[in-house]
Amino acid sequence: MIKIQPIVRNIVLGEPEAYFALTNGYMNMSSYAYRVKTEVELLTKKPVTITSLVISLSRLKKEFQKQKPLIQDVSISSITTKLPLSEIVYENTKSFTEKLESLHKNIKISREDFFTTTLGTSELTIVCSSGIIEKIMKHFKEKPKLIIHNLSAIGISFDSKHFNTPNIIFSLLSIVAKAQINLAEIVSTYTELILVIEEKDFGKTVSLFSEFHKKSNIQNSEKGDAKSDGDI
Repeated sequence: MIKIQPIVRNIVLGEPEAYFALTNGYMNMSSYAYRVKTEVELLTKKPVTITSLVISLSRLKKEFQKQKPLIQDVSISSITTKLPLSEIVYENTKSFTEKLESLHKNIKISREDFFTTTLGTSELTIVCSSGIIEKIMKHFKEKPKLIIHNLSAIGISFDSKHFNTPNIIFSLLSIVAKAQINLAEIVSTYTELILVIEEKDFGKTVSLFSEFHKKSNIQNSEKGDAKSDGDI
C-alpha cells in the first residue's frame, strides 16, 4: 500500500513556494490540500480525505522546520565580472576529443581571459573571451552546432565554510530565478559560482548580487554585535 506522507512530501519539495510557505507557517493547509488532492489520489491509487492531507502537511511542517532552510544566508566575499564572452558548441566525437587535448598547446590563454570547457555525453561546450573564439574555431576546423555571442560572466565567491552546507548553490541561483534572468551556462569551483548570462542582463544581475552582498554584510555585522553584547 502506498502511503500518503511520502507522496505529499515529494509534491511540496517539488514546489519551492509551497515548501517556503509551509516551513514559515503561512500556508493555508486546507486550501493546499484541496489543490493537491487529485494528484495524491492518482499517485497513491486510492481516495484520500482533506483531513488526512492536512495532518500530513502538519507533520511535514514540523519535519522541515528541523532542517536547514531552503534559502541559506550565504556570505559573499567578492563579485567578479568578465565580458564580452562567446559560447561555442560542438558534437562530442572521438576526433574532436583528441583535438581538445592539444588546444592549450596551440592557443595561449592568459589569466585575463575567461575560458571553460564542459565535456558532456553528446556535446562539448566552450565559453570563452570573445577575442579568442576565432582561434578556437580555427583549431578544431569543424563546424560547430551553435555559436552565441554577447555573453557575460558573473563570478560569486563565497566563504569555504559553506562547502558542506546544503542548498548554497540553490540559494544563489534563486536570486536570478526570481528576477526571471536566463542562464546560458553555470560553472562552479570550490568557493565560486560563475553565471554566464546575456549581456543585456549583465547590469541587472550585478545589481542583484551587490544588493545581496550588502544585506549579507549588514546581517553578519549585526550578528557579531549581538555576540559582543552577550559577552559583556
